[in-house]
Amino acid sequence: MNKTLLACALAAASTFAIGAVSAANIIPVNMNLPGVGLNDTTPATPVGGNPGTTVGEQRRIAYQFAADLWGAVLESDVDIHVRAQFTPLACEATSGVLGSAGTRSLHGNFPNAAVQETWYGAALANALAGEDLTPEAGGEEINSNFNANLGTTGCLETSGWYYGLDGNTPAGRINFLDVVMHEIGHGLNFQGFYNLATGAPNGGYPDIYSSNIRDNITGLDWIAMTNAQRMAAATGGGLVWTGAQVTDEVPMALAPKIELTAGGGVSGTFLYGTAAFGPAPTPANFSGALVLVNDGSATPNQGCAASPANAYAGKIAIVDRGTCAFEIKARLAQDAGAVAVVVANNTAGVIQMADDATVAATVPTISVSQADGATLKAGIPGVTVALTEVEGAFAGTDDAGRALMYAPATLAQGSTFSHFDISHTPNALMEPSINQDLDSNFRLDLTPALYQDLGWTVNAGNATTNGGTCNTGVPAVEGVGLIGGANLQAADSLCRDTHGGGTAAYRSCIAPFVNRLRELGFVPRSKASAVTFCTKR
Repeated sequence: MNKTLLACALAAASTFAIGAVSAANIIPVNMNLPGVGLNDTTPATPVGGNPGTTVGEQRRIAYQFAADLWGAVLESDVDIHVRAQFTPLACEATSGVLGSAGTRSLHGNFPNAAVQETWYGAALANALAGEDLTPEAGGEEINSNFNANLGTTGCLETSGWYYGLDGNTPAGRINFLDVVMHEIGHGLNFQGFYNLATGAPNGGYPDIYSSNIRDNITGLDWIAMTNAQRMAAATGGGLVWTGAQVTDEVPMALAPKIELTAGGGVSGTFLYGTAAFGPAPTPANFSGALVLVNDGSATPNQGCAASPANAYAGKIAIVDRGTCAFEIKARLAQDAGAVAVVVANNTAGVIQMADDATVAATVPTISVSQADGATLKAGIPGVTVALTEVEGAFAGTDDAGRALMYAPATLAQGSTFSHFDISHTPNALMEPSINQDLDSNFRLDLTPALYQDLGWTVNAGNATTNGGTCNTGVPAVEGVGLIGGANLQAADSLCRDTHGGGTAAYRSCIAPFVNRLRELGFVPRSKASAVTFCTKR
């Protein structure tokens, strides 16, 4: 059975091999017209290992680099074609959609399907079947879009794309490579196919992704629920991933669980979100008496104006969300002596907070829900808050050690369900927000493990160069989602495509990539000679 999707939102099978397979060949298909998007002719200076000299060329190079990274991580005998384009996406001055992607068709009951009467996205279905299941459908398995208006009036105005391949994203910029990795990730089947507004399965069948989801509130697997139960679970905060591969890797991938606790006039523990600015909040730097921000303005608790000097000296300031950027609130509280900041949301749920290029806050900052913010403020004066480590537990998991999935109190179409939860620490590539500390050029966290739970085969071999003819001895994927070898392979493809192999220009191009991999330990001394040999040919 096959089904063509008119639209895809952003969106337990066992892992098995289907014979001799090869690294996936992921092919971007440029859908933009001349002069726009991926073909933008605006001059640009090469940056962060990206040698492009126009905006469009840098975008195409970064997209191909992401495709080559994923291609080195996963195995498939069938080419994967991805429609790529820049288009206007939903956006406001301080928030917006960076990208969207998903499979273009669904397939079930095909050869080698691990679970029958179950939908699979096109790329995964083709890889398992070992053939193109819909050659008549236009040839592309995945569709992806990226925001053409980022950084312009009315669309995340203080931000903009960073097209470097080195992960050194300047403050206030969005790493395009991370976003492309995230969006291709959805198209590779990191998405469920249920109507979350009704709870109904798309096309009447469950899908392989959703077959790995369980709701801790009801104690039921997602596909065993009624439509009404699924509607409630989508905003209940109790969704977890049940696949064995992800659960096995959780202790190696996630940091110890840290809880926000309160004492004095308030007691209990509270969920919290983190910020893309300032130092990471830890038990060592986040403890003290809580004080409510009052800057004397018409909205004094929003903290968008300067407070008196030393008004919050040595204390943790709590400030309401609204009017100005999160980092501005944190910096103004810091200037008045606060040692840490809590931002109380103005709606249900906790949030991840973006940075702001106009200021630099250097105090740890977290967010809490509107309800929890009200509880904490009601205890002032006298309430204290602290971050404390929970022994034997991991950030972003339930009590059984299963990874939490995103199910905020308010349904977020395109984000709810088809992402890891924002409580994962370190931040995960497939969370609903692109965080500043991502490094998808080297680390894919639990995502490859989730793909294995879906049925993908992760490349167990070494990175190769020169069109696959030279074995570097460096594993393409190692540990928990570490992809140093895949990075080397993608860099080789980039530099050969740009300069040709064996040239001085090629060696100059790839040298920074190799040096960085050595610094990070991906190229130990035992592999150095093989890498040198392969990158001089």
